[in-house]
Amino acid sequence: MRLALGVLCALVPLVARAGEAGAAKGKAAADKKVKVVELRLQGDIGEQRSMESPFGQRTPLLRDFTASIRKAAKDADVAAILLRLNHPALGLAKLQELMDAIHELQASGKKVYCYLNACGNGDYLLAATADRVAAPPGGMVMLTGLAAQVTFFKGLLDWAGVEADLLHFGKHKSAGEPYTRKAMSEESRTVLNELLDDLYEQFVATIAKGRKLTPKKVRDAIDRGPYTTKEARTFGLIDDVAYEDQFLDAMGTDLGGEVELVKDYHNLGRKGPDLSQMNLFTFFTALKPKPDIPDTKRPKIVVIFASGPIMPGRSAFGPSNVVTAREIGEAFEKARKNDSVKAVVLRVDSPGGSALDSDLIWREVGRTRQAGKPVVASMSDVAGSGGYYIAMAADAIVAQPATITGSIGVIGGKLVLRGLYDKVGITCETFTRGQNAALFSDYAPFSEHERERVHALMGDIYNDFVTKAAAGRKMPIEKMRALATGRVWTARKAKELGLVDSLGGLKEAFELARKKVGLEGKDVQPVILPREKSFLEAIFGPAGPAAHAAPSVKGLPALAPMLRLLPYVQLVETLSREHVLAVMPYFVDVR
Repeated sequence: MRLALGVLCALVPLVARAGEAGAAKGKAAADKKVKVVELRLQGDIGEQRSMESPFGQRTPLLRDFTASIRKAAKDADVAAILLRLNHPALGLAKLQELMDAIHELQASGKKVYCYLNACGNGDYLLAATADRVAAPPGGMVMLTGLAAQVTFFKGLLDWAGVEADLLHFGKHKSAGEPYTRKAMSEESRTVLNELLDDLYEQFVATIAKGRKLTPKKVRDAIDRGPYTTKEARTFGLIDDVAYEDQFLDAMGTDLGGEVELVKDYHNLGRKGPDLSQMNLFTFFTALKPKPDIPDTKRPKIVVIFASGPIMPGRSAFGPSNVVTAREIGEAFEKARKNDSVKAVVLRVDSPGGSALDSDLIWREVGRTRQAGKPVVASMSDVAGSGGYYIAMAADAIVAQPATITGSIGVIGGKLVLRGLYDKVGITCETFTRGQNAALFSDYAPFSEHERERVHALMGDIYNDFVTKAAAGRKMPIEKMRALATGRVWTARKAKELGLVDSLGGLKEAFELARKKVGLEGKDVQPVILPREKSFLEAIFGPAGPAAHAAPSVKGLPALAPMLRLLPYVQLVETLSREHVLAVMPYFVDVR
């Protein structure tokens, strides 16, 4: 008994010291800070800005987010990243680009957390890649599946007395259907269903992999949606139902310390210029043009962004992000003339547009290759018709699996307004000299002879498109002609058909360009063109501020449905000037 008591007495100080050590360890853990990079994704996230914002923070670009994630992967001070999602406007290919960067960070051993209040299909696709997903008790997970909607205006045009007199080359080249039909043709219906099947398969597979569920369970979960957050947790779609502070505490427990959020990592959302110290000297200094390509000896790879519809000039209706042959041609010329530039990456996010400007940009790609500088095309959400045209001359084409591409074909014609004029009491008298002088008059449809001439004109443009596509893809002309029906594919399918070389994002395209010029593992300076202008350059430069005005749905959700119709208005406006277009068969908006 004495021995036992002696042992007990001896153990008391040890237990006390152990308790003190445990308390000290707990306090040390509580005092420990773990850095977590916070990335907020919301609203429009584009590829390129035309000018910097004069006030407040800049709207982050897609490459800002991917660069931040990849920087965090290599930063020893960063323990994890936290994604905050609030309905970012991103297509499936852009989401895949973000997910590629996230997977790289996870491969480095770091965790990804996601907190969302309410989410749609795109938000959730990105959230599913996180290691842990949480939402508040009152939140919603609007997982409902993918839907594609095509709008038809034939009934409206008939009511207004307007006739769309349009022609097309390629049986699937259906860009004119919204104006000439009240319902989709069977050819277009088949193509759109196949496209949606492919995208949905990728959508399901991504969620299944991220959430460690079978594809069947994911499909079942989609069919039962949408969900409250409590229901979403039951189905394994999220991990935690918690308020923000509770989730941050759980993250701290998981990471072994108190979470310290880093909210301005990698200069995301950098503030615009400081105008508080503006004087006459700084004013003129700011107006002095900056060099488009830095004057350094480091080898460079220029990344040229072609984002938006391809236009013959600034559109009266379209957004500021349009692609013109003049601007893109100048960028290529600067890359060719600068000896320190070794290669070019052409980043395309465009549904096409002007056939002429598409061909002029195609020529600049070829000239750059002839100058001994490889060109690699990188496709974003969409690179169809004219968007494919400008990419097909590159040494290689890289695209995400969900990129929408192809659509090799052309449409042309005009709108006939005679019926509308009659309704409102307008009459016209036309005087001509020459059989086809009134060819594109809006007062009468094409005559038989005029239609023959327009058809022949479009045939030459179409054959030129097909011939150049076959040459660019090193494909027999007849094989290319079989593909050049105006239809679109996902890049995953386009790769099987030989229209795309490899799957990946901008990083993979950049690395391929680096490899082509023997600069793997070496210091290379990336240069972005067209260069983002400063606020003062944009205001007082040659184009003036009007060239950069863009319609925005931010803060005006009621106008969003109307603004989604702008591409259709833009197509008609461009057609009135160009008459022959290389444009997507429909404006695909998968939600």
